[in-house]
Amino acid sequence: MAGYSHQQLLKRVSQMLVSVNGNPIKCAEHLCLDALIAQCGIDGDRCATAVNGCFVARNQRRLRELQPGDQIMTFEPITGG
Repeated sequence: MAGYSHQQLLKRVSQMLVSVNGNPIKCAEHLCLDALIAQCGIDGDRCATAVNGCFVARNQRRLRELQPGDQIMTFEPITGG
């Protein structure tokens, strides 16, 4: 989009509000879970994820498109016996 500054373009992107670990986060509409985790600086290789209480496998995160109001939880999986 010629003629727009980077800041103006960011303002034109439709945003939505989601919750990550109980904290409200603004992000671009239609963002996938994988991209949101990266945007938040969370190491996706070291955490498990759930959206609205439903587990999302690591290999499914890029396919899980987020919706306004989604509640995302990240947590370290418990291993061992």
